[in-house]
Amino acid sequence: ASNDMPVEVKANEQNYHSGDSNEDISEESINFKVRAGFIRKVYGILSLQLIISFGAVLLFQNDSIKSFIMSHHRLAGNLLIFSSLTFILLFLILACNRSLSRRVPYNYLFLFAITTCEAFLCAIVSSTYSFQIVSTALALTIISTLAITFYAWNTKTNFSIYRMVFLVGFSQVVMLGFIAFLFRIEALYTAYTFAMTFIVGMYLVYDTQLILGKFGNAYSVDDYIFATLEIYMELADRKSVV
Repeated sequence: ASNDMPVEVKANEQNYHSGDSNEDISEESINFKVRAGFIRKVYGILSLQLIISFGAVLLFQNDSIKSFIMSHHRLAGNLLIFSSLTFILLFLILACNRSLSRRVPYNYLFLFAITTCEAFLCAIVSSTYSFQIVSTALALTIISTLAITFYAWNTKTNFSIYRMVFLVGFSQVVMLGFIAFLFRIEALYTAYTFAMTFIVGMYLVYDTQLILGKFGNAYSVDDYIFATLEIYMELADRKSVV
C-alpha cells in the first residue's frame, strides 16, 4: 500500500499538469486565431483603401481632367487646402478619441472620409506629372512596400521598441525638408527625399510588427481602423516622396 501511494500522487500530478498544458495550448490557439483575424481585417481594409487611392490617381491622368485642373488651378488649390485640413481634422479626432475608432459604423465612416481626402490629394498632385512618372512612382511604391513588409514579417529584430527613435528621426527629417524648401537648396532637398523614404520605411516596419504582435508589443485587436490608417498613411507618404 505504501508503494502504491506515490504512484497515485504522481499520476494525479501528471493529470494536473497535463490539464494546465492543454489550457495553455487552447488559450494560445485562441489568441493566434484572434490575431490572425485581426491581420486579415487590417490588410483587407487596406487593400480597399489602396484600390480607391490608386484608382483616383489613374483617373486624374485623363487628359480632359488634367486640362480642367490646369485651367482652374485656383479652384484645385482651394480644394487641396480643404482636403488637407479635413484630413488633418478627421485624423486628429480619431487619434485623440480612440474609442470612436472602435465604434461601428462611425469608425468606417471616418476611415472612408479620410481615405477620400487622401486619395483626392494624391490624385491632384499626380495630375501635374506625366503618366510615365506616376506609373513609375506607383510601381516603386508597391515593390518597396512588399519588400519592407516581407522583411518585417520575417526579421528577428524587434523594431517595435524604437518608437521614440523613429519619432525623433521623423521630426528631424521634416525640419530638413522645411529648410530645403525655404532656401531652395537642391542638395538638401535630395537628402530630404532619401531620408524621408528611409524613415517612412522604418515606420512601416514598426507598424507592421505591431500589427503582427510577434514581439509582445502589439495593436489591440479592437484598433483595426487605427492600425490600417497608420499603414495607409505611410504608403501614401512613401508614394508622394517617390
